[in-house]
Amino acid sequence: MSASALAAKLKQGQISSADLVNACLDRIAAREPQVKAWAFLNAKRAREYAKLADAWRASGLPLGPLHGLPVGVKDVFDTADMPSEYGSETLRDRQPSKDAVAVSMLRRAGAIIIGKTATSEFGMYHPSPTRNPLDLSRSPGVSSSGSAAAVVDHMVPLGLGTQHTASTTLPGSFCGAFAFKPSLGFASMAGANVLVPRLAHLGLLARSTMDLCLFAGAFDPALADIAPAVRAPRLGFAKGPAWATADDDARAAIEALLEALPATIDPIDLPAEFSHALDTTMGLLNAHLAYRFGSAPDETMRRYCLPLRQGIEAGRMIAAERYLALDALADRLVARADRLFDEVDAIITLSAPGEALRLEDGPGSGVMSMPWSLCGLPTVSLPLLTGRHGLPIGVQLIGRHGRDAELLRVAGWLEAVAPRQTLTMKVQ
Repeated sequence: MSASALAAKLKQGQISSADLVNACLDRIAAREPQVKAWAFLNAKRAREYAKLADAWRASGLPLGPLHGLPVGVKDVFDTADMPSEYGSETLRDRQPSKDAVAVSMLRRAGAIIIGKTATSEFGMYHPSPTRNPLDLSRSPGVSSSGSAAAVVDHMVPLGLGTQHTASTTLPGSFCGAFAFKPSLGFASMAGANVLVPRLAHLGLLARSTMDLCLFAGAFDPALADIAPAVRAPRLGFAKGPAWATADDDARAAIEALLEALPATIDPIDLPAEFSHALDTTMGLLNAHLAYRFGSAPDETMRRYCLPLRQGIEAGRMIAAERYLALDALADRLVARADRLFDEVDAIITLSAPGEALRLEDGPGSGVMSMPWSLCGLPTVSLPLLTGRHGLPIGVQLIGRHGRDAELLRVAGWLEAVAPRQTLTMKVQ
Protein backbone atom coordinates (compact mmCIF):
# COMPACT_ATOMS: atom_id res chain seq x y z
CA MET A 1 0.00 0.00 0.00
CA SER A 2 0.96 3.63 -0.35
CA ALA A 3 2.33 5.57 2.59
CA SER A 4 -0.89 7.61 2.66
CA ALA A 5 -3.08 4.50 2.81
CA LEU A 6 -0.88 2.95 5.49
CA ALA A 7 -0.93 6.14 7.58
CA ALA A 8 -4.73 6.25 7.44
CA LYS A 9 -5.08 2.60 8.46
CA LEU A 10 -2.61 3.08 11.29
CA LYS A 11 -4.58 6.02 12.66
CA GLN A 12 -7.85 4.09 12.40
CA GLY A 13 -6.34 1.06 14.12
CA GLN A 14 -7.00 -1.17 11.09
CA ILE A 15 -3.36 -2.24 11.09
CA SER A 16 -0.71 -2.06 13.78
CA SER A 17 2.65 -0.38 13.55
CA ALA A 18 4.20 -3.57 14.96
CA ASP A 19 2.83 -5.65 12.08
CA LEU A 20 3.85 -3.04 9.51
CA VAL A 21 7.41 -2.77 10.84
CA ASN A 22 7.70 -6.57 10.85
CA ALA A 23 6.47 -6.70 7.25
CA CYS A 24 9.09 -4.16 6.23
CA LEU A 25 11.81 -6.06 8.07
CA ASP A 26 10.73 -9.28 6.36
CA ARG A 27 10.98 -7.59 2.96
CA ILE A 28 14.40 -6.21 3.84
CA ALA A 29 15.60 -9.64 4.92
CA ALA A 30 14.47 -11.10 1.60
CA ARG A 31 15.92 -8.42 -0.67
CA GLU A 32 18.76 -6.68 1.13
CA PRO A 33 21.43 -9.22 0.08
CA GLN A 34 20.76 -8.21 -3.53
CA VAL A 35 19.80 -4.53 -3.27
CA LYS A 36 22.13 -3.45 -0.42
CA ALA A 37 20.05 -0.40 0.45
CA TRP A 38 20.99 -0.19 4.13
CA ALA A 39 24.05 1.01 6.00
CA PHE A 40 22.56 0.10 9.39
CA LEU A 41 19.34 -1.57 10.48
CA ASN A 42 17.82 -0.91 13.89
CA ALA A 43 15.39 -3.83 13.87
CA LYS A 44 15.12 -4.43 17.62
CA ARG A 45 14.67 -0.74 18.44
CA ALA A 46 12.23 -0.29 15.53
CA ARG A 47 10.02 -3.06 16.93
CA GLU A 48 10.13 -1.43 20.36
CA TYR A 49 9.18 1.96 18.92
CA ALA A 50 6.36 0.34 16.94
CA LYS A 51 4.86 -1.21 20.09
CA LEU A 52 5.05 2.18 21.80
CA ALA A 53 3.34 3.77 18.78
CA ASP A 54 0.51 1.25 18.97
CA ALA A 55 0.10 1.84 22.71
CA TRP A 56 0.08 5.60 22.13
CA ARG A 57 -2.68 5.29 19.53
CA ALA A 58 -4.70 2.96 21.73
CA SER A 59 -4.60 5.53 24.54
CA GLY A 60 -6.34 8.10 22.37
CA LEU A 61 -3.50 10.61 22.44
CA PRO A 62 -3.00 12.96 19.43
CA LEU A 63 -1.20 11.38 16.47
CA GLY A 64 1.36 12.93 14.15
CA PRO A 65 1.06 12.67 10.35
CA LEU A 66 3.55 9.77 10.17
CA HIS A 67 2.46 7.99 13.33
CA GLY A 68 3.74 4.41 13.33
CA LEU A 69 5.01 4.61 9.75
CA PRO A 70 8.46 3.10 8.99
CA VAL A 71 10.95 5.48 7.35
CA GLY A 72 14.50 5.01 6.09
CA VAL A 73 16.96 7.83 6.78
CA LYS A 74 20.00 8.48 4.61
CA ASP A 75 23.22 7.92 6.53
CA VAL A 76 24.28 11.55 6.31
CA PHE A 77 21.91 12.54 9.14
CA ASP A 78 23.00 12.20 12.74
CA THR A 79 21.01 9.74 14.84
CA ALA A 80 21.50 9.34 18.57
CA ASP A 81 20.50 5.68 18.53
CA MET A 82 22.38 4.56 15.40
CA PRO A 83 25.83 5.10 13.90
CA SER A 84 26.14 7.98 11.41
CA GLU A 85 29.11 7.35 9.13
CA TYR A 86 28.22 9.52 6.09
CA GLY A 87 29.12 6.57 3.87
CA SER A 88 32.81 6.91 4.75
CA GLU A 89 35.11 4.31 6.26
CA THR A 90 37.00 7.23 7.81
CA LEU A 91 33.99 7.74 10.11
CA ARG A 92 33.47 4.07 10.92
CA ASP A 93 31.48 3.57 14.16
CA ARG A 94 30.88 7.32 14.55
CA GLN A 95 28.05 7.67 17.08
CA PRO A 96 26.46 11.13 17.49
CA SER A 97 25.06 12.20 20.83
CA LYS A 98 21.87 13.70 19.38
CA ASP A 99 19.62 13.56 16.35
CA ALA A 100 19.83 15.85 13.37
CA VAL A 101 16.99 18.39 13.37
CA ALA A 102 15.29 16.64 10.42
CA VAL A 103 15.39 13.30 12.23
CA SER A 104 13.93 14.90 15.36
CA MET A 105 11.08 16.31 13.26
CA LEU A 106 10.34 12.89 11.79
CA ARG A 107 10.24 11.34 15.24
CA ARG A 108 7.90 14.09 16.48
CA ALA A 109 5.65 13.32 13.50
CA GLY A 110 5.47 9.73 14.76
CA ALA A 111 7.77 8.06 12.22
CA ILE A 112 9.59 4.85 13.12
CA ILE A 113 13.21 5.21 11.96
CA ILE A 114 13.86 1.65 10.87
CA GLY A 115 17.50 2.23 9.89
CA LYS A 116 20.06 4.25 7.97
CA THR A 117 20.10 3.94 4.20
CA ALA A 118 23.31 3.62 2.20
CA THR A 119 24.91 6.70 0.65
CA SER A 120 27.89 7.55 -1.48
CA GLU A 121 30.83 8.76 0.59
CA PHE A 122 29.97 12.26 1.88
CA GLY A 123 27.40 12.49 -0.93
CA MET A 124 29.99 12.52 -3.72
CA TYR A 125 29.59 11.19 -7.28
CA HIS A 126 30.95 7.81 -6.28
CA PRO A 127 29.07 4.48 -6.34
CA SER A 128 27.49 3.34 -3.10
CA PRO A 129 27.02 -0.36 -2.29
CA THR A 130 23.38 -0.10 -3.41
CA ARG A 131 22.05 -1.69 -6.59
CA ASN A 132 19.09 -0.58 -8.68
CA PRO A 133 16.13 -2.72 -7.51
CA LEU A 134 14.62 -2.72 -11.02
CA ASP A 135 17.80 -4.16 -12.55
CA LEU A 136 20.61 -5.20 -10.23
CA SER A 137 23.17 -4.72 -13.00
CA ARG A 138 22.46 -0.99 -13.09
CA SER A 139 23.24 2.03 -10.94
CA PRO A 140 20.68 3.40 -8.49
CA GLY A 141 22.22 6.88 -8.88
CA VAL A 142 23.87 8.99 -6.22
CA SER A 143 23.88 9.80 -3.44
CA SER A 144 20.52 9.12 -1.77
CA SER A 145 20.67 5.77 -3.53
CA GLY A 146 19.76 3.63 -0.54
CA SER A 147 16.67 5.69 0.26
CA ALA A 148 15.43 5.56 -3.34
CA ALA A 149 16.09 1.83 -3.69
CA ALA A 150 14.46 0.98 -0.35
CA VAL A 151 11.29 2.88 -1.28
CA VAL A 152 11.01 1.44 -4.80
CA ASP A 153 11.71 -2.09 -3.54
CA HIS A 154 8.90 -1.75 -0.94
CA MET A 155 11.28 -2.09 2.01
CA VAL A 156 9.85 1.14 3.49
CA PRO A 157 7.14 3.49 2.22
CA LEU A 158 9.23 6.65 2.67
CA GLY A 159 12.94 7.52 2.48
CA LEU A 160 14.73 10.66 3.62
CA GLY A 161 17.63 11.96 1.54
CA THR A 162 19.54 15.14 0.81
CA GLN A 163 20.51 17.07 -2.28
CA HIS A 164 23.33 19.46 -3.09
CA THR A 165 23.37 18.94 -6.84
CA ALA A 166 21.21 15.92 -7.77
CA SER A 167 21.37 13.48 -4.86
CA THR A 168 17.61 12.96 -4.61
CA THR A 169 16.46 13.73 -8.15
CA LEU A 170 18.97 11.41 -9.85
CA PRO A 171 18.31 8.25 -7.79
CA GLY A 172 14.60 9.03 -7.96
CA SER A 173 14.85 9.03 -11.75
CA PHE A 174 17.10 5.96 -12.00
CA CYS A 175 15.09 3.81 -9.55
CA GLY A 176 11.62 5.05 -10.46
CA ALA A 177 10.73 6.87 -7.23
CA PHE A 178 8.83 10.10 -6.78
CA ALA A 179 11.32 12.65 -5.46
CA PHE A 180 10.75 16.06 -3.87
CA LYS A 181 13.53 18.55 -3.21
CA PRO A 182 11.92 21.43 -1.30
CA SER A 183 12.99 25.04 -1.52
CA LEU A 184 16.29 25.98 0.07
CA GLY A 185 15.62 26.74 3.73
CA PHE A 186 12.55 24.49 3.89
CA ALA A 187 13.92 22.77 7.00
CA SER A 188 17.05 22.95 9.10
CA MET A 189 20.02 20.91 7.91
CA ALA A 190 21.70 21.02 11.32
CA GLY A 191 23.20 17.66 12.19
CA ALA A 192 23.47 16.59 8.55
CA ASN A 193 26.40 16.39 6.14
CA VAL A 194 26.38 19.93 4.70
CA LEU A 195 28.98 20.42 1.98
CA VAL A 196 27.88 23.83 0.67
CA PRO A 197 25.30 25.74 2.76
CA ARG A 198 23.69 27.44 -0.22
CA LEU A 199 23.21 24.05 -1.92
CA ALA A 200 22.11 21.95 1.08
CA HIS A 201 18.52 20.69 0.73
CA LEU A 202 16.40 17.94 2.19
CA GLY A 203 15.26 15.21 -0.20
CA LEU A 204 12.05 13.20 0.13
CA LEU A 205 11.45 9.92 -1.70
CA ALA A 206 8.12 8.11 -2.01
CA ARG A 207 5.89 6.21 -4.44
CA SER A 208 3.37 8.94 -5.35
CA THR A 209 2.86 12.69 -5.18
CA MET A 210 0.29 12.20 -2.43
CA ASP A 211 2.89 10.33 -0.39
CA LEU A 212 5.40 13.13 -0.96
CA CYS A 213 2.84 15.57 0.45
CA LEU A 214 2.27 13.37 3.49
CA PHE A 215 6.03 13.15 4.01
CA ALA A 216 6.53 16.90 3.60
CA GLY A 217 3.79 17.47 6.17
CA ALA A 218 6.15 16.22 8.86
CA PHE A 219 8.20 19.38 8.24
CA ASP A 220 5.44 21.78 7.17
CA PRO A 221 1.89 20.76 8.20
CA ALA A 222 0.43 22.93 5.43
CA LEU A 223 1.80 20.45 2.85
CA ALA A 224 0.39 17.28 4.39
CA ASP A 225 -2.75 17.15 2.25
CA ILE A 226 -2.21 19.07 -1.00
CA ALA A 227 -4.91 18.39 -3.58
CA PRO A 228 -3.82 18.13 -7.23
CA ALA A 229 -4.48 21.17 -9.39
CA VAL A 230 -7.90 20.94 -11.06
CA ARG A 231 -7.13 23.18 -14.02
CA ALA A 232 -4.21 22.66 -16.33
CA PRO A 233 -1.26 24.71 -15.06
CA ARG A 234 0.80 27.05 -17.18
CA LEU A 235 3.93 25.08 -17.99
CA GLY A 236 7.18 26.16 -19.55
CA PHE A 237 9.59 23.69 -21.15
CA ALA A 238 13.27 24.46 -20.48
CA LYS A 239 15.99 22.31 -21.95
CA GLY A 240 18.67 23.69 -19.63
CA PRO A 241 22.43 24.02 -20.14
CA ALA A 242 23.00 20.24 -20.13
CA TRP A 243 20.40 19.31 -22.74
CA ALA A 244 23.08 18.18 -25.20
CA THR A 245 24.01 15.36 -22.77
CA ALA A 246 20.50 13.86 -22.84
CA ASP A 247 20.07 10.53 -24.60
CA ASP A 248 18.02 10.48 -27.79
CA ASP A 249 15.39 8.21 -26.25
CA ALA A 250 15.03 10.49 -23.23
CA ARG A 251 14.52 13.53 -25.47
CA ALA A 252 12.01 11.67 -27.61
CA ALA A 253 10.12 10.42 -24.55
CA ILE A 254 9.65 13.83 -22.96
CA GLU A 255 8.75 15.43 -26.27
CA ALA A 256 6.05 12.79 -26.74
CA LEU A 257 4.79 13.44 -23.22
CA LEU A 258 4.58 17.18 -23.82
CA GLU A 259 2.58 16.57 -26.99
CA ALA A 260 0.16 14.34 -25.10
CA LEU A 261 -0.48 16.61 -22.12
CA PRO A 262 -3.82 18.50 -22.05
CA ALA A 263 -2.08 21.83 -21.51
CA THR A 264 -0.34 24.59 -23.40
CA ILE A 265 3.39 24.33 -22.87
CA ASP A 266 5.59 27.22 -23.92
CA PRO A 267 9.32 26.88 -24.60
CA ILE A 268 11.51 28.86 -22.23
CA ASP A 269 14.83 30.29 -23.30
CA LEU A 270 16.96 30.52 -20.19
CA PRO A 271 19.05 33.68 -19.71
CA ALA A 272 22.58 33.37 -21.12
CA GLU A 273 24.09 33.31 -17.62
CA PHE A 274 22.55 29.86 -17.05
CA SER A 275 25.19 28.46 -19.37
CA HIS A 276 27.60 28.93 -16.44
CA ALA A 277 25.36 27.19 -13.88
CA LEU A 278 27.12 23.82 -13.99
CA ASP A 279 30.63 25.25 -13.68
CA THR A 280 29.45 27.55 -10.90
CA THR A 281 27.88 24.68 -8.97
CA MET A 282 30.97 22.50 -9.21
CA GLY A 283 33.31 25.40 -8.48
CA LEU A 284 31.49 26.25 -5.26
CA LEU A 285 31.37 22.59 -4.28
CA ASN A 286 35.08 22.03 -4.89
CA ALA A 287 36.04 25.14 -2.95
CA HIS A 288 34.06 23.95 0.06
CA LEU A 289 35.50 20.45 -0.23
CA ALA A 290 39.02 21.88 -0.09
CA TYR A 291 38.10 23.99 2.93
CA ARG A 292 36.46 21.12 4.85
CA PHE A 293 38.63 18.16 3.90
CA GLY A 294 41.86 19.65 2.58
CA SER A 295 43.71 19.58 5.89
CA ALA A 296 43.06 15.88 6.52
CA PRO A 297 46.16 13.78 7.25
CA ASP A 298 47.67 12.02 4.25
CA GLU A 299 46.60 8.62 5.57
CA THR A 300 42.98 9.79 5.76
CA MET A 301 43.18 11.54 2.39
CA ARG A 302 44.25 8.31 0.71
CA ARG A 303 41.15 6.57 2.03
CA TYR A 304 38.73 9.08 0.52
CA CYS A 305 36.97 8.12 -2.70
CA LEU A 306 38.52 9.42 -5.93
CA PRO A 307 35.82 12.05 -6.67
CA LEU A 308 36.34 13.56 -3.23
CA ARG A 309 40.12 13.68 -3.63
CA GLN A 310 39.74 15.23 -7.07
CA GLY A 311 37.30 17.80 -5.76
CA ILE A 312 39.64 18.76 -2.95
CA GLU A 313 42.51 19.18 -5.40
CA ALA A 314 40.39 21.28 -7.77
CA GLY A 315 39.15 23.39 -4.86
CA ARG A 316 42.69 24.19 -3.76
CA MET A 317 43.23 25.86 -7.14
CA ILE A 318 40.32 28.27 -6.70
CA ALA A 319 41.52 31.68 -5.59
CA ALA A 320 39.46 33.82 -3.22
CA GLU A 321 38.64 36.25 -6.04
CA ARG A 322 37.34 33.39 -8.19
CA TYR A 323 35.25 31.99 -5.35
CA LEU A 324 33.62 35.36 -4.70
CA ALA A 325 32.88 35.73 -8.40
CA LEU A 326 31.21 32.30 -8.46
CA ASP A 327 29.16 33.17 -5.40
CA ALA A 328 28.08 36.46 -6.97
CA LEU A 329 27.09 34.68 -10.18
CA ALA A 330 25.02 32.25 -8.16
CA ASP A 331 23.22 35.22 -6.59
CA ARG A 332 22.42 36.61 -10.04
CA LEU A 333 21.12 33.24 -11.20
CA VAL A 334 18.79 33.10 -8.20
CA ALA A 335 17.36 36.48 -9.21
CA ARG A 336 17.06 35.45 -12.88
CA ALA A 337 15.38 32.18 -11.91
CA ASP A 338 12.68 33.95 -9.94
CA ARG A 339 11.63 35.91 -13.03
CA LEU A 340 11.20 32.71 -15.05
CA PHE A 341 7.89 32.17 -13.25
CA ASP A 342 6.26 35.46 -14.18
CA GLU A 343 4.29 33.71 -16.96
CA VAL A 344 4.31 30.04 -15.90
CA ASP A 345 3.33 28.05 -12.82
CA ALA A 346 6.13 25.52 -13.23
CA ILE A 347 8.95 24.52 -15.55
CA ILE A 348 9.15 20.99 -16.95
CA THR A 349 12.27 19.17 -18.14
CA LEU A 350 14.12 15.88 -17.75
CA SER A 351 15.31 14.70 -14.33
CA ALA A 352 18.34 12.88 -15.75
CA PRO A 353 20.05 12.52 -19.14
CA GLY A 354 18.62 9.03 -19.54
CA GLU A 355 17.81 5.78 -17.80
CA ALA A 356 20.04 4.10 -15.21
CA LEU A 357 23.55 3.33 -16.40
CA ARG A 358 25.16 -0.06 -16.11
CA LEU A 359 27.24 -0.31 -12.95
CA GLU A 360 30.52 -0.41 -14.88
CA ASP A 361 29.59 2.86 -16.62
CA GLY A 362 29.45 4.88 -13.42
CA PRO A 363 26.84 6.26 -11.03
CA GLY A 364 25.28 8.77 -13.47
CA SER A 365 25.21 12.52 -13.91
CA GLY A 366 23.24 15.17 -12.06
CA VAL A 367 23.61 17.91 -14.67
CA MET A 368 19.88 18.13 -15.39
CA SER A 369 19.09 19.30 -11.87
CA MET A 370 22.23 21.27 -10.93
CA PRO A 371 20.93 24.68 -12.13
CA TRP A 372 17.77 24.35 -10.06
CA SER A 373 19.67 23.19 -6.97
CA LEU A 374 22.03 26.13 -7.36
CA CYS A 375 19.04 28.48 -7.42
CA GLY A 376 17.44 26.80 -4.38
CA LEU A 377 14.19 26.11 -6.26
CA PRO A 378 11.74 23.36 -5.28
CA THR A 379 11.63 20.41 -7.67
CA VAL A 380 9.62 17.22 -8.06
CA SER A 381 10.72 14.26 -10.15
CA LEU A 382 8.01 11.90 -11.38
CA PRO A 383 8.88 8.50 -12.97
CA LEU A 384 6.66 8.98 -16.02
CA LEU A 385 9.00 8.00 -18.87
CA THR A 386 10.91 4.90 -19.89
CA GLY A 387 14.12 4.53 -21.86
CA ARG A 388 15.19 2.08 -24.52
CA HIS A 389 15.81 -0.69 -21.98
CA GLY A 390 12.48 -0.25 -20.25
CA LEU A 391 13.89 1.51 -17.21
CA PRO A 392 12.41 4.73 -15.80
CA ILE A 393 13.39 8.29 -16.67
CA GLY A 394 12.08 11.03 -14.43
CA VAL A 395 10.18 14.13 -15.50
CA GLN A 396 11.32 17.12 -13.46
CA LEU A 397 9.02 19.94 -12.41
CA ILE A 398 10.57 23.14 -11.06
CA GLY A 399 8.70 25.80 -9.10
CA ARG A 400 9.27 29.29 -7.76
CA HIS A 401 11.24 29.49 -4.51
CA GLY A 402 8.96 29.18 -1.50
CA ARG A 403 5.98 28.01 -3.56
CA ASP A 404 6.38 24.37 -2.65
CA ALA A 405 2.66 23.82 -2.16
CA GLU A 406 1.89 25.13 -5.65
CA LEU A 407 4.54 22.88 -7.15
CA LEU A 408 3.12 19.81 -5.41
CA ARG A 409 -0.32 20.68 -6.79
CA VAL A 410 1.11 20.80 -10.29
CA ALA A 411 2.91 17.49 -9.68
CA GLY A 412 -0.35 15.90 -8.57
CA TRP A 413 -2.04 17.13 -11.74
CA LEU A 414 0.78 15.83 -13.92
CA GLU A 415 0.73 12.41 -12.25
CA ALA A 416 -3.03 12.20 -12.82
CA VAL A 417 -3.11 13.20 -16.49
CA ALA A 418 0.18 11.91 -17.88
CA PRO A 419 0.07 8.68 -19.88
CA ARG A 420 2.27 6.28 -17.95
CA GLN A 421 4.62 4.17 -20.02
CA THR A 422 4.69 0.59 -18.76
CA LEU A 423 8.02 -0.47 -17.30
CA THR A 424 9.29 -3.72 -18.71
CA MET A 425 11.56 -4.22 -15.69
CA LYS A 426 9.46 -4.86 -12.59
CA VAL A 427 10.42 -4.84 -8.94
CA GLN A 428 11.04 -8.48 -8.02
